[in-house]
Amino acid sequence: MPKGQGTAAVLLPQRHLLELLGLMAAAALLVARLDLATLAAGLGLFLWGMSHLEDAIKRLSGGTLDRWLHAATRRTSRAIAVGALATALVQSSSLVTLLAMSFVGAGLVALPAAIALLFGANLGTTTGAWLIAGFGLKANLAQYAMPLLALGLLGSRLLQGSRAGIAGLLLGVGLLLLGIDFMKLGFESWQDDLSLDGLGGDHLWHWPLLVMFGVMATVVMQSSHATLLITLTALASGQLPYLPALAIAIGANIGTTVTAVIGAFGASTAGRRLAGAHVIFNLITAAVALALLLPLAGLVDRLAVLLGLADSAWPLKLALFHTLFNGLGILLMLPWIPWLAHSLERLFPDPVRVPLAQARYLDANALQHADTALAAIEQECRRLDRRTYHLLASAILVPSAEAIGHPPSRDVIEAPITPEEWPLVNVRYHEQIKPLMAEILDFYSRIDTPLTAAQQARLEALYARSLRRVEAVRFGEVLQRSLLRHAAPTSPLREAHDDLRMALAEGLNRLANAPGDRGIEAPLEEVRRHWQHELAERLRQRRLDPWLASSLMNDLHQASRLTTALTSPHDADA
Repeated sequence: MPKGQGTAAVLLPQRHLLELLGLMAAAALLVARLDLATLAAGLGLFLWGMSHLEDAIKRLSGGTLDRWLHAATRRTSRAIAVGALATALVQSSSLVTLLAMSFVGAGLVALPAAIALLFGANLGTTTGAWLIAGFGLKANLAQYAMPLLALGLLGSRLLQGSRAGIAGLLLGVGLLLLGIDFMKLGFESWQDDLSLDGLGGDHLWHWPLLVMFGVMATVVMQSSHATLLITLTALASGQLPYLPALAIAIGANIGTTVTAVIGAFGASTAGRRLAGAHVIFNLITAAVALALLLPLAGLVDRLAVLLGLADSAWPLKLALFHTLFNGLGILLMLPWIPWLAHSLERLFPDPVRVPLAQARYLDANALQHADTALAAIEQECRRLDRRTYHLLASAILVPSAEAIGHPPSRDVIEAPITPEEWPLVNVRYHEQIKPLMAEILDFYSRIDTPLTAAQQARLEALYARSLRRVEAVRFGEVLQRSLLRHAAPTSPLREAHDDLRMALAEGLNRLANAPGDRGIEAPLEEVRRHWQHELAERLRQRRLDPWLASSLMNDLHQASRLTTALTSPHDADA
């Protein structure tokens, strides 16, 4: 066994052993401390509920959320407002962030508009703190959670389609409420045993440490809501002083950037730019909030008086502080959005040259939601169409610039043909079409988000259209071989082949400028009828060899199959 493999074989069991020991130690601690077990169970239920809630919203939105966010990016102010409202409704800034990255990666929106949407999502996520502080910490949530859990569990088993999405929504909300209730019980059991008054922040270096605690908690749990839940429940039960709680809330804001950074690893250049904007905004906002922590806390106290909040309403004050410093960050960064977008475009430049067959829009982030996945795959299908049209122009021995760029002329068709100058279709297919097709099929296979009937039909139409493009190329490959064999000006088939090439070149030009145009079949059908009659006359007059006549009939048939593959009635729908 090679040395490297032996080392890996030893390290792998050691890692598994350490993981097992860690789980056993955690289990022993939770069994020994019921209060810790209650706290951990509440956190787990809360995170599980967030997952169910996000999945249910994806299923129920049916593309509505995507189209809503897409329409909102036309103006900066609207993008911020809709980003905040969408995040408040779905209670997931991560979902809105990933959707924005998908839009940018798919080329659907410009970077400045997506940055504004991201700013709004940061503001919208503060509503979670308000809901927990204003409702979750006061009511007996278990009595609401149990009916929702029962309905959600039964519905998810018995219902299908959108009704199953409603059941998932009920289940997610029930788990959230039950998780909050368990967290409250866990902290209340520590009432007499533990106090965190030592985190009073008397020293300057306390604040960065508290911010780092908020960052790490959010990174570990992958949810700023979970970090705020812990902070708010500890604050409400008297386990955590007020000012340290504010510093932890700042850290939770920074921790949300981890989702964007992780998503950027599989994103396009545009997606990485948006992730960079997310990190820069949150870092600047956190730095300003930390530097102005005491003045902002004083402002919160004055606003609390105006709002009629009690002096001891610490959780609601924390929620107000959370909203205040995120709003302040937006006001500070709003005038700099164009500059920020320009700087990120320079920091993350586009690739100098993207290989023809390489996908540009199939980001992993686009798989997060149905419409972004469909938009990405449709963009690549359009690129596949263009590649196919150019390759088919080569198949009929016409320069693509003369067929795709503008309507073909008869002089180009009748020009001398040098067979050696034309690359074989099969070679170019393996260089330009097949690799891109493989990426499209791989992306298609990884789409596992819930789809509406209309979305499923659209996806299947795109998939079928891609396969027909490959089929058309195969017909073009057969046709090219015959055209090259009879390319000489003196060939008995040259006149018929020129008519056939002219009809196909006109069709490719129409398709390139008006996708889905079924009018390309008419010129070829006219050529086919003319030459069927002409072949009969020439055979009767013995002006044409029957062997060559059968070759021409086969070429006309291949050309008809090619146009049929390009003009399926479902292509317009796709």
